[in-house]
Amino acid sequence: KPRAVTRDVSWGIPAPFPEAEGKTVYVWVEAVLGYVSATIEYFRNRGNPEGWKDYWFNKEAKTLYFIGKDNIPFHTIILPALLMASHEDYNLPWNVSATEFLQFKGEKASKSLRIGIWIDEALELFPPDYWRYFLIATRPETKDSNFSWEIFAEKINADLNDTFGNFVHRTLSFINRHFESRIPEPSGLEDKEEQVLKSLRERVNEIAGDFEACRLQSAANGVMGIGRLGNQYLNEKEPWNLIKSDKAKAATTIYVAAQLVKALSIVSAPIIPFTAEELWKTLNLPGSVHQQRWEEALKPLPAGHKIGLAKPLFRKIEADEKKLDEMLEKVRKAMAK
Repeated sequence: KPRAVTRDVSWGIPAPFPEAEGKTVYVWVEAVLGYVSATIEYFRNRGNPEGWKDYWFNKEAKTLYFIGKDNIPFHTIILPALLMASHEDYNLPWNVSATEFLQFKGEKASKSLRIGIWIDEALELFPPDYWRYFLIATRPETKDSNFSWEIFAEKINADLNDTFGNFVHRTLSFINRHFESRIPEPSGLEDKEEQVLKSLRERVNEIAGDFEACRLQSAANGVMGIGRLGNQYLNEKEPWNLIKSDKAKAATTIYVAAQLVKALSIVSAPIIPFTAEELWKTLNLPGSVHQQRWEEALKPLPAGHKIGLAKPLFRKIEADEKKLDEMLEKVRKAMAK
């Protein structure tokens, strides 16, 4: 349906249209061009005034927009229309990844009413990777989602601590304890090991596809899927018993588990970057995890490679709503001083 492009307010850009004297351009009509102007300014400040054109005219470049559902028309109709109207062959939006709303304890978030938790407060309460994981794993991609302390604690405890962290710690501490902190030499991969490694390859590729398509919630679930695969594999093979009766088979089990751990450090990096970097360092691998190509996830850790000392990556959160609310209020009072 028709949408007004001007407003009867004095603040704003004067409308340059016939018979629009005294009107200003509606903010969402001119604001979306800020994506272009911000890119221009960025490259000017870096001493490369022509660099912005690689983003807006190079047909290999793709622009992605992460917005709330209320801003869909401005990014899928207004912005493309403005770019096309220039007749300068700008790249049009490639993917507008819009979401439903994240509510706070069943209510719409409001800064003025202090309904919600703001990033500066959040970081005083828990590490950034806790928040990053929760927000991505519960991203409202198809319907509104909700934050409560109970839901937050459940996601952190069940996914990060009990699934991801548990598998990594079980594997690496076993290597520390029984193989002098070196990746053991496998004695020969049996059907189960081949199945696990095949599943790992498939999952790594699926996660890559999810990231490319901006299916971030699915990507987060895929990362945890590798953790679940690893825990199930260890539970089935029971290396803690094998080490007593058949050290060679235990070595094979842990060798395969170590490959999953390395893959986790790569595929989790976009979601929990600080934890991924810590894990990369514990694996004693060169450089930073954030310098690696995706393909590195499936390059095996060689037998004999020495790792560092395993440490727990996460800690559980006590799902006490009252206590957590009190912690938040304490942070707010301290920040208000």
